Amino acid sequence: MTDTVSLAPLRSAGPPARGSTGPWQRIFSGFGLAVLVLLALVTVAPIAYMLTTSLHSTDTAGSSWTLEQWGVLFQQPELLRAIGNSAMLCVLAIIVQSVVGALAGFAFGILRFPGSQVVLSLLIVMMLIPLQTYIIPEFVNVGRLGLVGNVPMTALIYAGTQMPFAVFILTNFFRSLPDELLESAVIDGASYPRAFISVLLPLARPALITLGVLTFIGVWNDLLVALLFLPDGDTHTVGVLLATVNSTRTFDINQVMATSLASAIPCFAVFLTFQRYLVTGLTAGIGK
Repeated sequence: MTDTVSLAPLRSAGPPARGSTGPWQRIFSGFGLAVLVLLALVTVAPIAYMLTTSLHSTDTAGSSWTLEQWGVLFQQPELLRAIGNSAMLCVLAIIVQSVVGALAGFAFGILRFPGSQVVLSLLIVMMLIPLQTYIIPEFVNVGRLGLVGNVPMTALIYAGTQMPFAVFILTNFFRSLPDELLESAVIDGASYPRAFISVLLPLARPALITLGVLTFIGVWNDLLVALLFLPDGDTHTVGVLLATVNSTRTFDINQVMATSLASAIPCFAVFLTFQRYLVTGLTAGIGK
């Protein structure tokens, strides 16, 4: 008769299973969560202050909550005109930057003409030059042409100052695309312009949207270029209007906070709407 021996399963004394957390891991996780909450509070606090101040009314009878400041806000013709000027600058700058940047990115990333790497390196170096170093000569040249106060010219300046970054991003994006895409289009009888418009350009939508969002935020919040090149009151942007409000009327902190918050809403809306494209557009081709 054979004895049957039942073997009990042996418990391994090795490291804890994946997913289990030790005391130090919980401490570090709690510390990281506390830091993130603190950063969130620091970020949200100015917006909360602006909102509460814009809804707060102080008069001789005391303080109260009211929507009066927001009602008066959009009855001001200069603010509505400034919003229209800022929107026009953003749209024109995005169009110019997208068209020129896409064509340049296609040339540098796909065609690889002789000397393309040298020119691209010079464009990257131009990204390191601050705007303040050449804004005065640029203003003198535009003044000699008699185009100071011209909105399309100012939009062209915005697009030009951000063009090196646009070319860099789009070049990396086109380089990340497989070479077989262009080869297949050419074999099927498409010319290079046709292949660019019909095949490659639709694939560049994340990069183009990313550039559009960054350009919109940069142009909308800019003060220096708009203040120099659009000095007339009829061409003031939202940023210039907020910067000069103290010199044109009695200072009202509630009205200023309401105007500042209203001017920031378009940037929040654009960023939240297209945020899922930002990481893809900025990191495309970074490892190729």
